[in-house]
Amino acid sequence: MKTPTLHACLIALLPGLILSASAVADSQQRLEQMRKDIGQLQKHLSGDKQQLQRYREELRRIEKDIAAVSRTQRRTETELREQQQAQRQLEHEARTLRNTLAEQRDSLSQQVRAGFSAGQQQALKMLLNQTDPGAAGRILTYYGYFTRAQLEAVEQTRRNIEQLDNAETRLRQSRARLEQLQREQRRQSEALQQRRGERKTVLAKLNREIDSKEQRLGKLLEDEQALSELLRDLTPAPGAVPQDFRDLTQLKGKLKWPTQGRIQNHYGETRGQGRLKWQGITIAAAEGQEVRSIAPGKVIFADWIRGYGLMLIVDHGNGFMSLYGHNQSLYKDAGDSVAANEAVAALGNSGGNNSAALYFEMRHKGKPINPEAWCR
Repeated sequence: MKTPTLHACLIALLPGLILSASAVADSQQRLEQMRKDIGQLQKHLSGDKQQLQRYREELRRIEKDIAAVSRTQRRTETELREQQQAQRQLEHEARTLRNTLAEQRDSLSQQVRAGFSAGQQQALKMLLNQTDPGAAGRILTYYGYFTRAQLEAVEQTRRNIEQLDNAETRLRQSRARLEQLQREQRRQSEALQQRRGERKTVLAKLNREIDSKEQRLGKLLEDEQALSELLRDLTPAPGAVPQDFRDLTQLKGKLKWPTQGRIQNHYGETRGQGRLKWQGITIAAAEGQEVRSIAPGKVIFADWIRGYGLMLIVDHGNGFMSLYGHNQSLYKDAGDSVAANEAVAALGNSGGNNSAALYFEMRHKGKPINPEAWCR
């Protein structure tokens, strides 16, 4: 039997080597394609994140605009009520002056007619018939008093006419201001409606961008992180509460709720995918309903924050803070002092909520505490 030569062996192995080289080249091509796909996907993800950030920024801007218009509208409505009350008072004043003038004119007319028809002739007869100079002097003095009284009545009537003219001028100005306020109120309502429509559109786009559960969980984690960083950076306000205010600890279980409504989420309940828990509560209520401070203190934050919208934080001293989120508008600014039960905001759905609800949280020395143990 002949032993195969090396040349023959190489010829026999050549098809396998060619096949192996082809497989390597094919695998290399697939790997390159996978790398391209990954790069393209990363590019898309980067673009999606940028788009998501743009939507969030647009939502923040729109919700702050809504807050500003709502705050202006509240001031307009207050001034409108005051102007209506002032107009009612002016109308009453004008009516009273018109009635007084009518009575004075009637009285003066009667006095003038009586004076001309009989007064002067009677006085002349009495003077001519008198032989006693003293009596004649008394008669002239009496008629002098009578004439001065008439002149005073005329002067009073003139003053009342001026007052009426002034009252009617102020009344016209009041009506003009009232009409202006009503026009402003209509414009503000239209602007508010338009911005709310824009918010709805942006919110729908934002929700489409974070439609997966994992993305929503990531959003909640980022929101919680943003709030934690904010609270860590905030410094207690010196002289936050009045000197005669008792420590908040003594009011545990006696504080009033910041607003009336239905508690949707309770402190400590699971949220998201089970990895997060509620650090406060949410209270569902009517949009625009007043939100009140649970105790006296000083506002240390009043602005928009992601996930919580328009947020107001009050320092109550001794390490206690209360947080009020998702507001439609804020009535107070950072640095303002607030009293217990004072209105500080209007309830809303800012921060990306679909429905109106207040997010309420309490903290002591930086750690969340259960509001339901403190409020009744």
